[in-house]
Amino acid sequence: MSEPKHLKSKDESQLDRLLNFSDGVFAIAITLLVIEIRVPVLTIFTDKELWEHMSGMTLKFIGFLISFAVVGHYQVVHHRIFGYVQRCSTKLIWANLGFLLSVVILPFSSGLLGEYSAYLDMKLPYGVYVLNMAFTGIMNGYLWKVVNDPKEGLRTHSISRERVRMGMVLTAIVPVVFMISFLLSFVFPMVSRFIPILIPFILRYGVKGLEKQANLKEGHLHKSNLENIDHPA
Repeated sequence: MSEPKHLKSKDESQLDRLLNFSDGVFAIAITLLVIEIRVPVLTIFTDKELWEHMSGMTLKFIGFLISFAVVGHYQVVHHRIFGYVQRCSTKLIWANLGFLLSVVILPFSSGLLGEYSAYLDMKLPYGVYVLNMAFTGIMNGYLWKVVNDPKEGLRTHSISRERVRMGMVLTAIVPVVFMISFLLSFVFPMVSRFIPILIPFILRYGVKGLEKQANLKEGHLHKSNLENIDHPA
């Protein structure tokens, strides 16, 4: 599809429209997650009965918190990715829509998992959920790839290959951890459901080396650019 022929002065407003739409989708998706946690219906109205019902929803609550954290994580990632974007393109819009598609499916897959969370011998609900996580990771990686494509000319400034590589590694962490968790569910079904809790720690501490390399490389690039400005050829 060819690019629109609007004036260059409209680039900023078009980008604002894209970001506002994306923020709205994230807000709706993260709100819908809690709808699947229904208030228990009691036949005997005692605190003991209510507590028993709520105790049986433990895995459902954990699933909600993990899904909430994942959607929140990808919203932050989306925010950071578009911090490098100065204008829209048709390819970027479609890549963004593909990413948002993976996000809006999460309330369904999370609800499916929550509904059958007590039946640990069932693999399909968790499999669907993990497949959704993998799809989200893939679309997030593709969006990052489009933003960094020199042919698209979308970035506000050049960034190091180390920074691009770190972004891809961060993108892969969430789906990889969930896939490992799914494989473990065949041997340790209860333990596997708690594996995704490790994701924030891996994201925080697992890429320290890559982050250090990216910061060091970009520091050299910034210094080089300043020298070129001070001593033009």
